[in-house]
Amino acid sequence: MDNNNADDWEEQMLKDMAKMFSEMGMPIDIEILRNMLSQVREQFQKLGIDPEKLSNQDMKIDINGDSEEFRRTMESMLNGSDGLSELFRNMGVNVQVNNPTPVVDAELSQQEDIEEELTVDIYVHEDRMYATVDLSRHLDIIESELEINLIDSGRVFQLMKTTQLRPFKKFDLPNSASQIVEWSLNNGILDVVFDIRNNN
Repeated sequence: MDNNNADDWEEQMLKDMAKMFSEMGMPIDIEILRNMLSQVREQFQKLGIDPEKLSNQDMKIDINGDSEEFRRTMESMLNGSDGLSELFRNMGVNVQVNNPTPVVDAELSQQEDIEEELTVDIYVHEDRMYATVDLSRHLDIIESELEINLIDSGRVFQLMKTTQLRPFKKFDLPNSASQIVEWSLNNGILDVVFDIRNNN
């Protein structure tokens, strides 16, 4: 095997090993594996062992079986006092394999939390409609970044941050509004006044 093919084979082996360990719940960076391999080579050379003579092209590892069983076997081989860990320790390489930490994928949508928490109080008086929303629990909302828009022919108003593309909350109005007369945000309380003339 020439040097270029050997390097390609080694790189592919390292990628496969990283993938295998990751699938077993023991993610290892390829660079760490590369460093370990380099340390093992150095130790073999110091001991007078030629790794090329030890290579066997017919050797194959079949890991198509139970990956959990393979993980336990590898763990006991690497952590056991009479296993590979002792050999590695004698060569100056400390290898420890811990039980995999369960990884839980959880998508937390801040937008959904806001939608559940925010409610609007609406009061209609003559040709005005007054809406009050408590935003005090959301400390990241700043008046200069808040935008309020009427949509759906004035039947819905939405709250947007100027830093986001989508509204973070929409509220249905009991009456159709023609425009937003004014709004203010004081101490986390949003007050909005709508004009409802000519829209009922």
